[in-house]
Amino acid sequence: MAMIPRLLFVLMLIVGPVVVWTTSTGLPARVASHFGRGGIANGWMTHDGYIAFMLAFIVLVPLVVVAATGLVPRLATSRISLPHRQYWLAPERKEATVGWFASHGCALGVLLILFMLGIHFLTLEANTRTPARLDESEFFMVLVGFLVLLAIWIVAIALRFRRLR
Repeated sequence: MAMIPRLLFVLMLIVGPVVVWTTSTGLPARVASHFGRGGIANGWMTHDGYIAFMLAFIVLVPLVVVAATGLVPRLATSRISLPHRQYWLAPERKEATVGWFASHGCALGVLLILFMLGIHFLTLEANTRTPARLDESEFFMVLVGFLVLLAIWIVAIALRFRRLR
């Protein structure tokens, strides 16, 4: 079971940038990339700048998050703060605890990539309108979906380490 989030993360780390690259071809030379109240565009980037930004963002942010949740606990166990720390990090449970964090870090990485893809698709759609305008209701649906899944991720951590087994 622990391998599924890791494999899914690696797959999404490949698929996410490919999707951004292949779907960005129809964007205009001047891409509306930031939107204010009412979904009105108030910030622009060049076509190539937008693609470079999205590719970097969709790869680097999830990688940093996964590294922080997966590698840092392995390298700096003393920095882990959780209830019943001595129990969860005892030698016989340390590897399972650190592995659990790594798997769930990968799940968060997948969630971040999906959220950024959602923002990318909203940006694509916004740039088909004249003038460019973001559909705020769709944006809030994507945002609320992300926040609900993030809350579930946080609750999973709280439930996992709330008491001794």
